[in-house]
Amino acid sequence: MSQKTLIDFWLVLYKRKLAIALITIISIISTIVISLLIEPVYEAKAIFYVPASLPSLSYLSEESTKQMARGIVVPPTNRKDIAPYIGLLKSTIIAEYVHQEFPQKKVTKLLQSDVDFELSNEYMLKIYSRDRDPSLAANVANAYIKYLNLLLQEASLKNFETDRYLLNNQLIDVEKNLLEAKEEMKLFEEKNNIASVEEEIKNLTEQRTSFQTQLENTKILITENDKKIKTTVEQLKKEGNILTENEFILTNPYIEYLQQKLSDQATQIAAASVELEEKHPDIKALRKQYKETSDILKREIQNLVTSQIKPSNTFYEQLRQTLVNLVVEQDKLQASMSGLINTVDKINQRLRRLPSIKENWTKLNDKIEQYKSIYEKLKTDLKETEMQQSRKIDFVVVVDNAKPPKYPSFPIIQLNIIVALLFGLTAGIFYAFLLDYFEEISKIRRRKIIEELLSGE
Repeated sequence: MSQKTLIDFWLVLYKRKLAIALITIISIISTIVISLLIEPVYEAKAIFYVPASLPSLSYLSEESTKQMARGIVVPPTNRKDIAPYIGLLKSTIIAEYVHQEFPQKKVTKLLQSDVDFELSNEYMLKIYSRDRDPSLAANVANAYIKYLNLLLQEASLKNFETDRYLLNNQLIDVEKNLLEAKEEMKLFEEKNNIASVEEEIKNLTEQRTSFQTQLENTKILITENDKKIKTTVEQLKKEGNILTENEFILTNPYIEYLQQKLSDQATQIAAASVELEEKHPDIKALRKQYKETSDILKREIQNLVTSQIKPSNTFYEQLRQTLVNLVVEQDKLQASMSGLINTVDKINQRLRRLPSIKENWTKLNDKIEQYKSIYEKLKTDLKETEMQQSRKIDFVVVVDNAKPPKYPSFPIIQLNIIVALLFGLTAGIFYAFLLDYFEEISKIRRRKIIEELLSGE
């Protein structure tokens, strides 16, 4: 068999042109018929992205005004950061959510064939949803975005719920500690009889200065009064010509008792005036007792002087009365001095104790302030958490929502016709060459048979 040229092949095709054309037409017609018989499938596409980071927003922070400023929200540029979102989209839980909303979409079909996901070169996530119903295909694609956002919201809210539970427990504990610290401070102040250490130090210092001034004045008055007594006694001796060699007696056991009692009462009045106001009932009662004791003392001294002196003229009687008044005044001054000395001593003792009291008070106060600060911080954090919980956050930014497609994705008649045309031509050409091959074989076989017959003759 001779080697065929390109012209021979072309002649074969030309010779079988009708068969080739018939096969091609049958292929196209068959494809058109099948395409029309097959129920079309529509594919909807949704495009979105999950921002690389969301602007932090605090309602109660001091920087909240600055945080309210709008920021740029862009997708992540690292494919590894986007991979988890594709994993979530492929998860069974989202497929089940979609199935609950659209029962006609089976979970297995959603996971295997009806939905595809793609990450574009622009770092956009694309969802392809296919169904015979174009509206359903679009709704399923949009539902995937919605449930991905819901899944991210639920994960975020779980953290806030845990935070709120912990903050509530901490708030209860701190509130309990704060109440205990306040009660401890109250008992400490009652025990040490203070309301404010700084204020008490100031008041005690002022009172000590006042009492010391009174004490110095009283000492001066006692000295002056003592001189007056001596002068009066000398004058009485001269006028009455009595007790020429003996001292004038101005005391006895009862008078000493009254003097001590007057001194104690003066001390009580001075001590009470440190803590109580002048109009307080206790102060008034003490002053009344002091006056009664002073009056009794005055009468006793007057009786004592009278028993030693027999007045003979008016001047003598005046001297005697003056002496009685001076002695009584001296006893009062002595009692006041004793009371002032005791009061100043008590104030000094109190002031010496106050540094340690102040140190303990400061520790207790710092403890209370610390608990207050923690309590207020926890209250703010809890309020912030509750406000963040009620805040609606969209973690997904939708670029294009899926819309019902106008044209099916399968079958595409134009594409199928082109494929059928190519397939028909290929099949026709193959058929033409196959027939030509069989003819060539048949001719060769007949030629051999004829040659064998002729050679046999």
